Amino acid sequence: MDDFAFIKLAPGRYLCGLGPFDSRETAPTDGATAFYRNTFELDDPRPWKIPARVFETGDLRVLLPDNGATPLPEIAWSGLGDTDVRGIFDEILERIQAGKLKKSVPVLTERGILHRGEPAALVKAIIAAPESLRGYGYREGGQGVIGATPETLFTVRDGILETMALAGTAPRHEIHDFPNDPKEIREHELVADYLEDLLAPFGPVERGPRTLLDLGSMIHFLTRLRVRLTTSGTDLNELVKVLHPTPALGACPRGDGALRQLVEYRKRLGVPAHFGAPFGALHEGDFQALVAIRNLSWDGRDVFLPSGVGLVEGSRFDREWRELALKRNSVKSLLGV
Repeated sequence: MDDFAFIKLAPGRYLCGLGPFDSRETAPTDGATAFYRNTFELDDPRPWKIPARVFETGDLRVLLPDNGATPLPEIAWSGLGDTDVRGIFDEILERIQAGKLKKSVPVLTERGILHRGEPAALVKAIIAAPESLRGYGYREGGQGVIGATPETLFTVRDGILETMALAGTAPRHEIHDFPNDPKEIREHELVADYLEDLLAPFGPVERGPRTLLDLGSMIHFLTRLRVRLTTSGTDLNELVKVLHPTPALGACPRGDGALRQLVEYRKRLGVPAHFGAPFGALHEGDFQALVAIRNLSWDGRDVFLPSGVGLVEGSRFDREWRELALKRNSVKSLLGV
Protein backbone atom coordinates (compact mmCIF):
# COMPACT_ATOMS: atom_id res chain seq x y z
CA MET A 1 0.00 0.00 0.00
CA ASP A 2 1.30 3.47 -0.91
CA ASP A 3 1.97 6.05 1.78
CA PHE A 4 -0.67 8.77 1.71
CA ALA A 5 -2.02 11.91 3.36
CA PHE A 6 -5.45 13.51 3.07
CA ILE A 7 -7.46 16.42 4.42
CA LYS A 8 -11.03 17.56 3.90
CA LEU A 9 -11.26 20.78 1.89
CA ALA A 10 -15.05 21.08 1.66
CA PRO A 11 -18.12 18.82 1.83
CA GLY A 12 -17.41 15.77 -0.33
CA ARG A 13 -14.02 17.15 -1.37
CA TYR A 14 -10.73 15.75 -0.11
CA LEU A 15 -7.19 16.72 -0.98
CA CYS A 16 -4.99 13.63 -1.25
CA GLY A 17 -1.28 13.11 -1.66
CA LEU A 18 0.58 9.91 -2.44
CA GLY A 19 4.15 9.15 -1.40
CA PRO A 20 7.00 9.13 -1.37
CA PHE A 21 6.97 12.50 0.42
CA ASP A 22 9.75 15.06 0.21
CA SER A 23 10.21 16.68 3.65
CA ARG A 24 11.20 20.35 3.80
CA GLU A 25 11.81 22.98 6.48
CA THR A 26 9.60 25.65 4.92
CA ALA A 27 6.48 25.83 2.81
CA PRO A 28 7.03 25.69 -0.95
CA THR A 29 6.88 29.02 -2.76
CA ASP A 30 6.47 27.65 -6.28
CA GLY A 31 2.76 26.83 -6.00
CA ALA A 32 3.33 23.18 -5.10
CA THR A 33 0.90 21.44 -2.77
CA ALA A 34 2.35 20.43 0.59
CA PHE A 35 0.96 18.78 3.70
CA TYR A 36 2.00 20.13 7.10
CA ARG A 37 2.58 17.45 9.73
CA ASN A 38 4.27 17.96 13.07
CA THR A 39 4.31 16.81 16.68
CA PHE A 40 2.61 18.55 19.61
CA GLU A 41 6.00 19.99 20.58
CA LEU A 42 6.66 21.16 16.99
CA ASP A 43 10.01 19.39 17.05
CA ASP A 44 10.02 18.07 13.46
CA PRO A 45 12.63 20.22 11.68
CA ARG A 46 11.06 19.40 8.30
CA PRO A 47 7.28 19.42 8.81
CA TRP A 48 6.32 20.20 5.20
CA LYS A 49 5.63 17.00 3.28
CA ILE A 50 5.44 17.33 -0.49
CA PRO A 51 3.78 14.30 -2.14
CA ALA A 52 4.86 12.68 -5.36
CA ARG A 53 1.29 12.91 -6.64
CA VAL A 54 -1.63 15.18 -5.70
CA PHE A 55 -5.32 14.86 -6.53
CA GLU A 56 -8.78 15.69 -5.21
CA THR A 57 -11.52 13.14 -4.71
CA GLY A 58 -14.89 12.63 -3.09
CA ASP A 59 -14.17 8.99 -2.29
CA LEU A 60 -11.22 8.21 -0.04
CA ARG A 61 -11.40 4.53 -0.92
CA VAL A 62 -9.15 5.34 -3.89
CA LEU A 63 -6.31 5.54 -1.35
CA LEU A 64 -6.68 1.79 -0.72
CA PRO A 65 -5.67 -1.09 -2.99
CA ASP A 66 -8.20 -3.42 -4.64
CA ASN A 67 -10.83 -0.68 -5.05
CA GLY A 68 -11.14 -0.18 -1.32
CA ALA A 69 -11.57 -3.85 -0.48
CA THR A 70 -8.91 -3.61 2.24
CA PRO A 71 -10.34 -5.26 5.38
CA LEU A 72 -11.24 -3.02 8.31
CA PRO A 73 -9.17 -3.42 11.48
CA GLU A 74 -10.23 -5.58 14.41
CA ILE A 75 -8.86 -4.16 17.66
CA ALA A 76 -8.79 -5.59 21.17
CA TRP A 77 -8.97 -2.60 23.56
CA SER A 78 -7.34 -2.63 26.98
CA GLY A 79 -9.10 -1.41 30.09
CA LEU A 80 -8.38 2.01 31.57
CA GLY A 81 -7.43 2.90 35.11
CA ASP A 82 -7.77 6.38 36.55
CA THR A 83 -4.84 6.35 39.00
CA ASP A 84 -2.28 8.21 36.87
CA VAL A 85 -4.67 10.78 35.44
CA ARG A 86 -6.24 11.42 38.87
CA GLY A 87 -2.83 12.32 40.29
CA ILE A 88 -2.16 14.73 37.44
CA PHE A 89 -5.70 16.11 37.76
CA ASP A 90 -5.00 16.93 41.42
CA GLU A 91 -1.63 18.53 40.57
CA ILE A 92 -3.22 20.81 37.96
CA LEU A 93 -6.06 21.87 40.26
CA GLU A 94 -3.58 22.68 43.02
CA ARG A 95 -1.72 25.00 40.63
CA ILE A 96 -5.02 26.59 39.54
CA GLN A 97 -6.08 27.16 43.16
CA ALA A 98 -2.65 28.68 43.89
CA GLY A 99 -3.15 31.17 41.05
CA LYS A 100 -0.25 29.78 38.99
CA LEU A 101 -2.49 28.49 36.21
CA LYS A 102 -5.94 29.19 34.76
CA LYS A 103 -6.33 26.11 32.59
CA SER A 104 -4.50 22.97 31.45
CA VAL A 105 -5.53 20.03 29.27
CA PRO A 106 -4.31 16.57 30.31
CA VAL A 107 -4.74 13.74 27.81
CA LEU A 108 -5.56 10.09 28.54
CA THR A 109 -4.84 7.39 25.96
CA GLU A 110 -6.71 4.12 25.58
CA ARG A 111 -4.59 1.39 24.01
CA GLY A 112 -5.35 -1.63 21.92
CA ILE A 113 -3.77 -4.40 19.87
CA LEU A 114 -4.52 -4.92 16.20
CA HIS A 115 -5.68 -8.51 15.69
CA ARG A 116 -6.29 -8.38 11.96
CA GLY A 117 -7.19 -6.02 9.15
CA GLU A 118 -5.61 -2.71 8.15
CA PRO A 119 -6.01 0.55 10.16
CA ALA A 120 -5.62 2.62 6.98
CA ALA A 121 -8.93 1.14 5.81
CA LEU A 122 -10.62 3.45 8.33
CA VAL A 123 -10.60 6.12 5.62
CA LYS A 124 -13.80 4.42 4.47
CA ALA A 125 -15.51 5.56 7.69
CA ILE A 126 -14.34 9.15 7.29
CA ILE A 127 -16.47 9.54 4.17
CA ALA A 128 -19.62 9.21 6.31
CA ALA A 129 -18.48 11.64 9.04
CA PRO A 130 -20.80 14.57 9.84
CA GLU A 131 -20.20 17.74 7.84
CA SER A 132 -19.16 19.57 11.02
CA LEU A 133 -16.09 17.31 11.28
CA ARG A 134 -12.95 17.65 9.16
CA GLY A 135 -11.46 14.33 8.10
CA TYR A 136 -7.68 14.05 7.94
CA GLY A 137 -4.92 11.51 8.23
CA TYR A 138 -1.85 9.86 6.85
CA ARG A 139 -0.14 6.51 6.50
CA GLU A 140 3.62 6.17 6.39
CA GLY A 141 5.04 2.66 6.49
CA GLY A 142 3.64 0.85 9.51
CA GLN A 143 2.42 4.02 11.23
CA GLY A 144 -0.47 6.37 10.72
CA VAL A 145 -3.32 8.51 11.99
CA ILE A 146 -6.96 8.63 10.88
CA GLY A 147 -9.39 11.10 12.41
CA ALA A 148 -12.14 13.69 12.04
CA THR A 149 -11.70 16.84 14.09
CA PRO A 150 -14.19 19.60 14.91
CA GLU A 151 -11.37 22.08 15.52
CA THR A 152 -9.43 24.25 13.09
CA LEU A 153 -6.20 25.80 14.34
CA PHE A 154 -6.33 28.47 11.63
CA THR A 155 -6.73 29.12 7.92
CA VAL A 156 -5.09 31.76 5.75
CA ARG A 157 -6.89 32.71 2.58
CA ASP A 158 -6.51 35.95 0.59
CA GLY A 159 -4.62 37.57 3.46
CA ILE A 160 -7.30 36.80 6.06
CA LEU A 161 -6.53 34.54 9.01
CA GLU A 162 -9.50 32.76 10.60
CA THR A 163 -9.47 30.67 13.75
CA MET A 164 -11.88 29.40 16.38
CA ALA A 165 -12.28 28.96 20.09
CA LEU A 166 -13.74 25.50 20.65
CA ALA A 167 -13.98 24.74 24.34
CA GLY A 168 -16.65 23.65 26.77
CA THR A 169 -18.17 20.21 26.30
CA ALA A 170 -21.24 18.27 27.39
CA PRO A 171 -23.28 15.23 26.28
CA ARG A 172 -25.98 16.25 23.85
CA HIS A 173 -28.80 15.32 26.26
CA GLU A 174 -27.67 18.28 28.39
CA ILE A 175 -28.22 20.74 25.53
CA HIS A 176 -30.86 22.72 27.46
CA ASP A 177 -28.68 23.27 30.55
CA PHE A 178 -25.32 23.58 28.83
CA PRO A 179 -25.68 27.18 27.50
CA ASN A 180 -25.92 28.46 31.10
CA ASP A 181 -23.27 26.23 32.69
CA PRO A 182 -20.88 28.68 34.45
CA LYS A 183 -17.89 26.30 34.46
CA GLU A 184 -18.19 25.53 30.73
CA ILE A 185 -18.74 29.21 29.86
CA ARG A 186 -15.70 30.18 31.92
CA GLU A 187 -13.55 27.58 30.16
CA HIS A 188 -14.72 28.73 26.73
CA GLU A 189 -14.38 32.48 27.30
CA LEU A 190 -10.87 31.98 28.65
CA VAL A 191 -9.88 30.41 25.32
CA ALA A 192 -11.71 33.01 23.19
CA ASP A 193 -10.23 35.95 25.13
CA TYR A 194 -6.75 34.49 24.84
CA LEU A 195 -7.06 34.03 21.08
CA GLU A 196 -8.33 37.58 20.63
CA ASP A 197 -5.32 38.94 22.54
CA LEU A 198 -2.99 36.66 20.56
CA LEU A 199 -4.30 37.95 17.22
CA ALA A 200 -4.41 41.64 18.17
CA PRO A 201 -0.81 42.39 17.03
CA PHE A 202 -1.76 41.30 13.49
CA GLY A 203 -4.59 43.83 13.12
CA PRO A 204 -8.19 44.54 14.18
CA VAL A 205 -9.82 41.28 15.31
CA GLU A 206 -13.41 40.41 14.40
CA ARG A 207 -14.93 38.17 17.07
CA GLY A 208 -18.21 36.41 16.48
CA PRO A 209 -20.78 35.45 19.13
CA ARG A 210 -20.52 32.36 21.30
CA THR A 211 -22.61 29.65 19.63
CA LEU A 212 -23.24 25.92 20.01
CA LEU A 213 -21.64 23.25 17.84
CA ASP A 214 -23.78 20.11 17.84
CA LEU A 215 -21.80 16.98 16.98
CA GLY A 216 -24.60 14.51 17.63
CA SER A 217 -23.23 12.72 20.68
CA MET A 218 -21.80 15.88 22.27
CA ILE A 219 -21.98 19.66 22.12
CA HIS A 220 -19.34 22.40 22.35
CA PHE A 221 -19.23 26.16 22.63
CA LEU A 222 -17.80 27.78 19.48
CA THR A 223 -16.57 31.32 18.80
CA ARG A 224 -15.06 32.30 15.45
CA LEU A 225 -12.38 34.96 15.10
CA ARG A 226 -10.75 36.56 12.05
CA VAL A 227 -8.12 39.16 11.28
CA ARG A 228 -6.71 40.62 8.09
CA LEU A 229 -2.97 40.12 8.18
CA THR A 230 -1.30 43.50 7.86
CA THR A 231 2.14 41.98 7.39
CA SER A 232 2.67 40.79 3.84
CA GLY A 233 4.31 37.43 3.37
CA THR A 234 3.65 36.25 6.93
CA ASP A 235 5.61 33.03 7.46
CA LEU A 236 3.35 30.02 7.98
CA ASN A 237 5.82 28.30 10.30
CA GLU A 238 5.77 31.36 12.55
CA LEU A 239 1.96 31.53 12.52
CA VAL A 240 1.81 27.89 13.62
CA LYS A 241 4.20 28.66 16.49
CA VAL A 242 2.10 31.67 17.53
CA LEU A 243 -1.24 29.87 17.55
CA HIS A 244 -0.28 26.34 18.67
CA PRO A 245 -1.33 25.16 21.12
CA THR A 246 -4.39 27.25 21.86
CA PRO A 247 -5.69 27.05 25.45
CA ALA A 248 -8.36 24.67 24.11
CA LEU A 249 -5.68 21.99 24.12
CA GLY A 250 -2.73 23.61 25.86
CA ALA A 251 -2.24 25.67 29.00
CA CYS A 252 -3.18 29.18 30.04
CA PRO A 253 -1.27 31.37 30.64
CA ARG A 254 0.86 29.85 27.88
CA GLY A 255 4.30 30.53 29.31
CA ASP A 256 7.23 28.22 28.70
CA GLY A 257 6.89 26.80 32.20
CA ALA A 258 3.22 25.89 31.78
CA LEU A 259 3.85 24.25 28.41
CA ARG A 260 6.84 22.31 29.70
CA GLN A 261 4.69 21.04 32.55
CA LEU A 262 1.94 20.04 30.13
CA VAL A 263 4.44 18.15 27.94
CA GLU A 264 5.71 16.37 31.05
CA TYR A 265 2.13 15.31 31.90
CA ARG A 266 1.70 14.01 28.35
CA LYS A 267 4.89 11.96 28.62
CA ARG A 268 3.86 10.55 32.01
CA LEU A 269 0.54 9.46 30.50
CA GLY A 270 2.08 8.07 27.29
CA VAL A 271 0.27 10.39 24.87
CA PRO A 272 1.20 9.91 21.17
CA ALA A 273 3.42 12.78 20.02
CA HIS A 274 1.10 13.75 17.15
CA PHE A 275 -2.10 14.08 19.23
CA GLY A 276 -3.33 17.67 19.32
CA ALA A 277 -0.59 18.74 16.90
CA PRO A 278 -1.24 20.83 13.79
CA PHE A 279 -2.09 18.90 10.64
CA GLY A 280 -2.68 20.91 7.50
CA ALA A 281 -2.15 21.56 3.83
CA LEU A 282 -1.04 24.36 1.53
CA HIS A 283 -3.02 24.04 -1.68
CA GLU A 284 -3.69 26.54 -4.47
CA GLY A 285 -2.33 29.35 -2.31
CA ASP A 286 -4.60 28.66 0.68
CA PHE A 287 -3.39 27.16 3.94
CA GLN A 288 -5.44 25.37 6.55
CA ALA A 289 -4.23 23.73 9.75
CA LEU A 290 -6.47 21.44 11.78
CA VAL A 291 -6.02 20.43 15.41
CA ALA A 292 -5.32 16.69 15.26
CA ILE A 293 -7.82 15.42 17.83
CA ARG A 294 -10.61 12.82 17.68
CA ASN A 295 -8.32 10.32 16.00
CA LEU A 296 -7.00 6.79 16.11
CA SER A 297 -3.30 6.15 15.50
CA TRP A 298 -1.20 3.05 15.10
CA ASP A 299 2.40 1.91 15.13
CA GLY A 300 2.67 -1.65 13.91
CA ARG A 301 0.07 -3.61 15.89
CA ASP A 302 -0.13 -1.05 18.72
CA VAL A 303 -3.20 1.17 18.49
CA PHE A 304 -3.85 4.42 20.39
CA LEU A 305 -7.02 6.41 21.07
CA PRO A 306 -6.36 9.60 23.10
CA SER A 307 -8.80 12.16 24.51
CA GLY A 308 -8.17 15.39 26.39
CA VAL A 309 -10.12 17.43 28.90
CA GLY A 310 -9.84 21.07 29.94
CA LEU A 311 -9.36 21.67 33.65
CA VAL A 312 -10.27 25.07 35.12
CA GLU A 313 -11.40 26.32 38.49
CA GLY A 314 -14.46 24.31 39.51
CA SER A 315 -13.57 21.15 37.54
CA ARG A 316 -14.66 17.88 39.16
CA PHE A 317 -12.92 14.58 38.47
CA ASP A 318 -16.08 12.51 37.92
CA ARG A 319 -17.43 14.94 35.34
CA GLU A 320 -14.10 15.28 33.48
CA TRP A 321 -13.58 11.49 33.49
CA ARG A 322 -16.99 11.19 31.84
CA GLU A 323 -16.00 13.75 29.22
CA LEU A 324 -12.80 11.84 28.40
CA ALA A 325 -14.84 8.68 27.81
CA LEU A 326 -17.47 10.58 25.80
CA LYS A 327 -14.85 11.84 23.37
CA ARG A 328 -13.16 8.45 22.93
CA ASN A 329 -16.50 6.69 22.45
CA SER A 330 -17.49 9.22 19.79
CA VAL A 331 -14.34 8.30 17.82
CA LYS A 332 -15.00 4.58 18.24
CA SER A 333 -18.56 5.07 17.00
CA LEU A 334 -17.45 7.18 14.03
CA LEU A 335 -14.74 4.75 12.93
CA GLY A 336 -16.59 1.57 13.81
CA VAL A 337 -13.91 0.24 16.15
